[in-house]
Amino acid sequence: MCKNWFYLRVSTQTKDEEQAKRQREQTFERQRSILQRAGYELVDDNTFAERISGKTKADEREQFDLMLSKLQKGDWVIFSETSRFSRNYLSGMEMLDILVFEKEVNVKFVSNGIELYAGTKTNPYVWYTISQMLLADELQRRVIGYNTSNGLKAKKEQGVVLGKKLNATENDRAQAQHLLSATDLSCREISRQTKITLSTIARWAKELRGYKK
Repeated sequence: MCKNWFYLRVSTQTKDEEQAKRQREQTFERQRSILQRAGYELVDDNTFAERISGKTKADEREQFDLMLSKLQKGDWVIFSETSRFSRNYLSGMEMLDILVFEKEVNVKFVSNGIELYAGTKTNPYVWYTISQMLLADELQRRVIGYNTSNGLKAKKEQGVVLGKKLNATENDRAQAQHLLSATDLSCREISRQTKITLSTIARWAKELRGYKK
């Protein structure tokens, strides 16, 4: 009996606020909801989810490889949409070949309304559609990376200090400087206690003669 298998993917975490917002919109829960509204039942045994970049190749995806090992001829592999499958045109097409021709399973992209059938040469119009979808997904990934890089560069040029924002108070700062000078606590422990970044604590430590990290 043919089985349904589901693959979910979200991008790796980022410190950039705009990109983080996009990632929240790509959560596993959103993908599960799309698939469940389409009438599918997702359980632990038939669902594979991982947090990994969309440009990552098949043999570098642990959960994707695990899913491949369980597939039987005629099964269905179902994705919420092409962008959750891959954001790299070349590796995406290669993975489709692995699924459809090597594993001989059917593939479905629910939101895109695309189905590929096991061992069957793809209709040229369907091939064109999915090619354009994957190219568009890769373009979006490249635009996000380009804009993020330029945004961070501009902030650095403006003198903005990048990284995690601190919630430290003046009391925390005073406490940190006291701990640095009066105790043998490590920089990491002082950072944990005072909520001040490790890099800042380490810099202060270097300024204090005779302090041992």
